[in-house]
Amino acid sequence: MDNFRSLRVMDLFKGLFQTFGIHYPSMRTIVGLKLTMDERRIPVVFSQTKLKEGNQFLKSLGLYVLYGLVIIPFLFIGDSVMLQMGIVFGIAMFMIMTSLIADFSSVLLDVRDRILLAAAPVDDRTLNAAKLVHISIYMTLIALSLLGIPSIVILVSKGILFFLLFLVMMIFLMLFIIALTAITYMVMLRVFDGERLKDMINYVQILLSVGIFVGYQVLIRSFDFVGLTISYEFSWWHFLIPPLWFAAPFEWLLGGNGSQPLVMLSLTAVIIPVLAIWMYIRKMPLFERDLQKLMAETRGGKQQQAVLMRFWGWVLCRNSEERASFRFSWQLMKRERDFKLKVYPSLGVGFVAPFLFLYIFLSNGTWQDMITSNTYFMIYFGYIIIGPLAIMLSYSGKFKGAWIFAVAPITSVSRVNRAALKASLAQLFLPVYILQAVLFTVLFGWRIVPDLIVVLFSAVLYAVICYAIGAKGTLPFSLPMGESVQSGTAKQIILMLLIGVFVGIHILMTKIPYGTPIYLVVIVLGCLVGWKMLLPIKRHYV
Repeated sequence: MDNFRSLRVMDLFKGLFQTFGIHYPSMRTIVGLKLTMDERRIPVVFSQTKLKEGNQFLKSLGLYVLYGLVIIPFLFIGDSVMLQMGIVFGIAMFMIMTSLIADFSSVLLDVRDRILLAAAPVDDRTLNAAKLVHISIYMTLIALSLLGIPSIVILVSKGILFFLLFLVMMIFLMLFIIALTAITYMVMLRVFDGERLKDMINYVQILLSVGIFVGYQVLIRSFDFVGLTISYEFSWWHFLIPPLWFAAPFEWLLGGNGSQPLVMLSLTAVIIPVLAIWMYIRKMPLFERDLQKLMAETRGGKQQQAVLMRFWGWVLCRNSEERASFRFSWQLMKRERDFKLKVYPSLGVGFVAPFLFLYIFLSNGTWQDMITSNTYFMIYFGYIIIGPLAIMLSYSGKFKGAWIFAVAPITSVSRVNRAALKASLAQLFLPVYILQAVLFTVLFGWRIVPDLIVVLFSAVLYAVICYAIGAKGTLPFSLPMGESVQSGTAKQIILMLLIGVFVGIHILMTKIPYGTPIYLVVIVLGCLVGWKMLLPIKRHYV
């Protein structure tokens, strides 16, 4: 375990950990074991013959390097360093916090450590510190991958002082992100218990994801754009936008703007993260004790969900085998926390995205211009729910239970896959789409109803394509959840580009007489053909 560079770096801060009452040797051993286990994850089977071994998370960091290239142009936008760094820290905060919520909440909320180490002389403070360090190591790797090349560009183009200040601010940003997520969960653990707590955690993840997504527009509107001149004018609500905290020191220390608001924003970037991480470390034993609530399960209050499950099962499935698979997938998606940790944040973003882009249009035009235009096609942005959902259907935190498919009387794997896809759309996508469609109808009138029907059937066809690309013929919930980080992101980029194809064709069809009803017929036929070609029913046993 001593060959991990991260452990050797951690040794440099041994005295700091001991200052907080943490037993450093025990913490180091636990962190080393966690890193070792990360390298020994169950390998994914490719084409049922080739094993892919190793730490898949580390291999996925190349994708964050590509994302980091997008940041570079923002370093040279206008002449306002406040705008430049505000956008850079906004992108960094979005990427890192999204990764933390989607991929590491299950680590932060893990209760197995306490059970396994119950007989060992390890106190709660040390155990929670090990969790924090474990997450921090991976968050640091993501940050280095995301901002490594932009950091080199900053060093070359803006100088050594700018570069050093950027590194310091990134450290405080990381502390703030980790502490904010942990404290949010800590508060919830004090208020809720059992299954209700698990549901509330998912709701908080949705709100955090939506808040970060919407925060982009709030951040941009903090600046005044007049021709080629960009100016910043302080408002009290800027204290609610964390990226501006971390951008303020550049304007103050390097830009020569020593106004009181900028000084206060700069101090906030240091004080709030330090206080937040201090509070988390101080309350770690209480946090660990409250985590035991996650092991409690409560029943009842699920009758409405059972009615919906049975209704959609009878409507969407053609035989008893498919209905049984439909109910199995519905219940598993409803109960498995790891699956919800991955998927639910995209539900919130997918719901808000169309309305956010309508808001952008409205800010540059009039209300009358909007409701008489074809901006209702913004509803296609809701499709960003479908890609991650279709890909994640192959993964499960309980993937070893997939042996049940081998002993169940299943005559066709495709029926199982069809049922899983139908259950995911009925349970997660359809409620979001119906609410969006109702609100869009209120905004744009009844004239868009035929187009909304086209969008719905297009979503079904798009979902089949996504599932065919993402699942690769595997059974639902049969692959380890930890491997979804590497395999899912690249596929999601491809599938998001495919959304533009559906939008473009739909817009072109509205330009010709009777184009919408013709396109509706084509899409319905496309759905039928797509289901038969991509998920064909072949009678064979698993």
